[in-house]
Amino acid sequence: MKLKASIHMLVQTVLMGCLILLIMVGCASPQHEGKALRSKFIYDEFDQINLYYKTKDIQTYRELLPDVFEMPDEPMVKVFFADYYKMDDTTEPYQEAAIFLLAKYKGKNAWHCLTMPVTSEAARFGGVTYLGYPKILANITIERNVPKYKGELNLNGKTVMVMAHEVQDRAITAEEEQYFKDLTAIPSLNILNGEVYEPKIGGNQNALEVSRSYPDKFIVKVGKAALTVDRKAAGNYSERMAKIYSIAPSENVLAYYLQCKFTLWFQR
Repeated sequence: MKLKASIHMLVQTVLMGCLILLIMVGCASPQHEGKALRSKFIYDEFDQINLYYKTKDIQTYRELLPDVFEMPDEPMVKVFFADYYKMDDTTEPYQEAAIFLLAKYKGKNAWHCLTMPVTSEAARFGGVTYLGYPKILANITIERNVPKYKGELNLNGKTVMVMAHEVQDRAITAEEEQYFKDLTAIPSLNILNGEVYEPKIGGNQNALEVSRSYPDKFIVKVGKAALTVDRKAAGNYSERMAKIYSIAPSENVLAYYLQCKFTLWFQR
């Protein structure tokens, strides 16, 4: 029971940290857990760079949140670039980026995804159809020059977002500890078929705590990040994209690199 509970905790954090693997149906689960849909889209290993930041563009923030959501006590944005580079033999590896806004729903905090570009049509179709994630096709590149990482997103041939992340060999600060606790254990809520929908991923856990329990399988390294967004370039795709990519950081509060070596797949 202890092993089962620990694995459950790991899975929820992986999917929440804003890495949300949504391609087929249901939720990801380690091979120990439940009756899984053993077909395509089995994730053997992946990594990502993550950034959480404050913004002063409150008007655009409110405009982009669906009316069903309330403003949070403090507006916060989450961005990630992910590389699913080690998949099962029948699934092509792909890259993903995403932008989330913190919101409130029925008095509780939730992340709401504004856009989730991917490099795979299968990933796009599954995420949109079954779980309500606003996935679109895009060109995404992720460069690794350890300890430096760089994610770049291109829409219609234009660079709309770049994140440069540098892992730092240092202790985690008390402030970072608190942000891990406050921000990485919040559920995600989508709009699916006109209704608020929470992906069936169970509970949500602190990513840092999971990494401390499984240091060889779930690796978290803090650092510093710089994010650049280009509203004009995004506007070549759509007016809504221009608004999304206009929400620039006023203060970065948490940046970290994550690598997961647990095998995950989707489950109804």
